[in-house]
Amino acid sequence: MPTGFDMEPRLAAVLEHAVSHPGKLVRARLVYAAVLQHAGGEGRALQLACAVEYYHLSSLLLDDLPCMDDAQTRRGYACPHISHGEAPTILAALALINRAYALAGFALSDQTAPMRLSAMACLDSCLGVPGLVGGQAHDLAYAQSDRSVRRVGRIAAGKTGALFWLAVYFPALVARPNADEARQLKALCIYWGRAFQALDDLGDIATTERNAEPNKTNGRDQALDRPNLALVMGVPATRRRVGQLLRQAKRALTRLVSQRSDWVYLQNFHRECFAAKASGGRSSAPVKAVAA
Repeated sequence: MPTGFDMEPRLAAVLEHAVSHPGKLVRARLVYAAVLQHAGGEGRALQLACAVEYYHLSSLLLDDLPCMDDAQTRRGYACPHISHGEAPTILAALALINRAYALAGFALSDQTAPMRLSAMACLDSCLGVPGLVGGQAHDLAYAQSDRSVRRVGRIAAGKTGALFWLAVYFPALVARPNADEARQLKALCIYWGRAFQALDDLGDIATTERNAEPNKTNGRDQALDRPNLALVMGVPATRRRVGQLLRQAKRALTRLVSQRSDWVYLQNFHRECFAAKASGGRSSAPVKAVAA
């Protein structure tokens, strides 16, 4: 984040907390690899990786607020709204979103006008009502829905899937994917998003499992009546669903790489991220730090 300003101390503390505990940088790693593959230049790669991670961090700050999931911890630390207050946390989320748009603009400033317009449309779709914002709204209204497996899947696609679409398709726009590549990329993000969310759902209820690694306050989905595939389908069926989704993702990846070898970094990410995620391990992160 920008430094050298007379920043209000609590706002500065929330921002420092957010960027100092970045987790596994799943989405940032994807963006970083994509830009290096398609557009070259570590500077551009870091700018876009940080932009996407800032969007993600802002969503976590808001998601943990008392009016949303009312979480107490995130990544092993007290949530910023607990330590520094709700108002500074909301302002920090807005600061991250603003900085993310600026970084994306800087990184794409040398691209053609049509490409920049496509990138802005992608951001709007992923982060706005069709994507993350709309998905979060449906998440909050889940208790008044039919609570079906289909509903849970649609919410996962709107939230987690939209962020994967942002991390995969947004940086890949510089490669100008053809129509079939775009379809396979979108399918891949749906499979990844639903599998990633299902694994997170399993983690939310696995408070006593050996080697369970809490990423946030556990048990909130059941306590708040929020969508959780493992609660709707049961743990064994959810694990089978994850396996099915990951097999579908592998097929989409095979088709992508058969058309253009440039997409091989997505295959590498699939092996590293989901093998580690499914087994509870940590993946290595080539992105140095989210501090641009």
